[in-house]
Amino acid sequence: MPPSLELPSIFIDLQIPLLYLNNIFALAIGPQHQGLRVAVSLPVHILLIAQSLYRQWRGPWGDHYALNCVVCSCTFIYVDWVLLKSPDKEAWRKIQYGGSGSKAKGKGVGGVKGGVKEQGKGKNAASVPQTFWGRVWWGLRLSTTARYVGWSCEVKNVPKEVDAGYSRIRFIARKTLRAVFFYFLKDFIYAYAAASPHGTWRDIAHLRPAVSNADASFWSRFSYAWLHIVLAYAALELWSTGYGIISVATGLANPRDCPSAFGDLKRLVSVRNAWSVVWHQNCRRVCSAPGIYVARDVLRLPRGSFASKYLQLFIGFGISALVHGGASMLVHRSFEDDAAFGFFIGQAVIIMVEDHVIDFGKRLGLKDSLFWRLVGFCWTVFAIGASCERYTSKMIGNEIWVLDRAPDWFGIGPVV
Repeated sequence: MPPSLELPSIFIDLQIPLLYLNNIFALAIGPQHQGLRVAVSLPVHILLIAQSLYRQWRGPWGDHYALNCVVCSCTFIYVDWVLLKSPDKEAWRKIQYGGSGSKAKGKGVGGVKGGVKEQGKGKNAASVPQTFWGRVWWGLRLSTTARYVGWSCEVKNVPKEVDAGYSRIRFIARKTLRAVFFYFLKDFIYAYAAASPHGTWRDIAHLRPAVSNADASFWSRFSYAWLHIVLAYAALELWSTGYGIISVATGLANPRDCPSAFGDLKRLVSVRNAWSVVWHQNCRRVCSAPGIYVARDVLRLPRGSFASKYLQLFIGFGISALVHGGASMLVHRSFEDDAAFGFFIGQAVIIMVEDHVIDFGKRLGLKDSLFWRLVGFCWTVFAIGASCERYTSKMIGNEIWVLDRAPDWFGIGPVV
């Protein structure tokens, strides 16, 4: 029997903050001591990840799963910051607004597509912090964002909603209205999911148990897959909006640096756009950095080539599969991935085929138009729902819709 890696309960309770602190202090040691920082931080990281196996969870299954998604994401932040040394190689820096300079989208520092480059006077960036405590502060600031909005390494397709000089009061007022909308949308979908045969409130689960939808018809599973997607969208947008309001109200962030969590829904005309533009922004950096490294630095594939493009695509979705499937494995304490690998790798296959179909259409002389955008929208809704239904059915079977009781402002939640 292998030895137990369980630490005192305080380490389990503080697992995520400790994972972030380990990443921050590993970054602070610096790449000039690469062997030392990996030797010190990697065993600590593995030990902290292992604490998920010993957590005695009594809350909703969905919260446990989401927590372990964050745990797995911390691993790929570690890969990016420490093993790939991206912050130092690319000289990540905070963009300073104002002055006579101008901002432009570009490949960014270090050639990473989707960054922001600075032009004009007054925009010369400070060098990467060299002192230990300076680098600790650097890491703390980087830890406050997944998309690195307002940094030189900002991921691509982040919506630019306001400029740096936008009124803070007006921003807070607008975002508060947005938060209210998503609060009620989330409450409605939350209660609707709980009222379905496949959900319930936790306090009445013994009286009104949820049942799996594994044996339901395809179209039923398809519709519930999209219900789950919209619920996740509303919840994440609500959280992001609240975070932006607090950050701007306290003066910790510029209004420009607090955009919506998702891209423009009008761009939902292909599966590639659904992930690249609309949905995948918070995972983009951790999913894309290893693929870029393998394609450019290890295999030295030409930029834009077929091999480089699709190798990065499959590695990116492979990492997303590891984050979500790994979370399931930590929850189940087994190799059960809840169909996450099939779903996420399947997205890469769909996108590769879709790219070639679109290419073929362009060669036939088909032009972008409202008609083809409608066709693309219908295709995207079908392709994502059809490929996601098994994954969401697994989640529903795990009682992800057995929820803590919500306010249920619309009175549609389950009753007994």
